[in-house]
Amino acid sequence: MSNPVEPRLPPPVCEEFVFGEWTLRVTKSHIMGSQCESPTQCEENTGVNKLCNWCRYEKLLTLPSLPDMVFANNCLQIEHKDGGSISFNAFDALECVNDREDTLQVAHAEVWKEARADCEFVKKVVKPYDWTYTTNFRGTLSGGLKAETSTERIDLDKLRVREEIKFYEEIFLYEDELDDNGSTRCVVKVRVMPSGFFVLFRHYLRVDQVIVRVNDTRLYSPVGASYIQRETSSREAPISKLHVTNFRVTPPSLGTD
Repeated sequence: MSNPVEPRLPPPVCEEFVFGEWTLRVTKSHIMGSQCESPTQCEENTGVNKLCNWCRYEKLLTLPSLPDMVFANNCLQIEHKDGGSISFNAFDALECVNDREDTLQVAHAEVWKEARADCEFVKKVVKPYDWTYTTNFRGTLSGGLKAETSTERIDLDKLRVREEIKFYEEIFLYEDELDDNGSTRCVVKVRVMPSGFFVLFRHYLRVDQVIVRVNDTRLYSPVGASYIQRETSSREAPISKLHVTNFRVTPPSLGTD
């Protein structure tokens, strides 16, 4: 009797939307597995471009561990007709995670690292690193698209005006519950209106009873423009100093929303 054939996962779903001189490409797929994904198994001499996602992350990233859920194929790319582009994906975001020291020295760090001591993702020596996977990633520029300093700001009030949404997607890059000690997640949202397109790339962190942190990168390009405005912000506060005034009783789940 022959062995049953394992079901093949569906291929990534790709979608494009053209807005003036820009093409927005969204790729969405399943969570990356926890072992080599290649039917023939990747080897030491396998070229980087031919490695499966899991082996590429293991070989090229210096983090001792990965978030529980990594969407390795998910991506948002915004490309100009002349070839310049900016893209958002999990690998580039995780490359910006601090791999040399803990950025949050709390009791939760030791609890979390002990829980990951037997992680099978990589056989690397355990070392200090940012176990919350906080990233300051702002998008990968390529093809001649360059960043320049500007005093011009994104008009957030204009973005609050109700308009027809011609295209919208939410793309998850990675997420982890920090072994029930909180939540860390990286997501990018894009929407296209008649007046322009807007992107919000956000890393959100909550360590229960400790801290809430939000790193944002916003992109905006008005209709007819051949440039993109980019702004970043970073906000954090100890949960002990956060106050909710629109509840009759302060909920024990403060910070989970």
